[in-house]
Amino acid sequence: MRARFGWALLLLWVTAGLLLEAAHGFKWSPYLDDALRRELWTLAHAHGVGLALIAIVHANFGPGPAWTRRAILAAALLMPVGFVLGGIAHPESDPSAGIVLVPIGALVLLAALGRTAFSAFARGGDESEDRPPPPDAPDC
Repeated sequence: MRARFGWALLLLWVTAGLLLEAAHGFKWSPYLDDALRRELWTLAHAHGVGLALIAIVHANFGPGPAWTRRAILAAALLMPVGFVLGGIAHPESDPSAGIVLVPIGALVLLAALGRTAFSAFARGGDESEDRPPPPDAPDC
């Protein structure tokens, strides 16, 4: 389930990036004429794609308690959505109130990644060394 959610997020944020490129191509003025909106929505796309990839990898390989997976998924939603909301109906030079989701998501992400790193070090060694090769892997 968690990997599917990560894949869905990846699809969402890659599509958002394509829509941003289309906004450039079609010279959509509500996007192009607002530098802060352009920057925040670009940050939403970039963070969304990156965090979706982290969620996919962590769902498949991440050590640690189950709450870390849920926290990474929460961060993968909170941070990019905060950037999007920050760019909607904002005052002249400041993001709108939705930007508050970004630092909350960042703190949740730091806690989850810190716990995951601690779990990886506590196990000792690289887990991939203990894992058997995939069934279709060639013998070397």
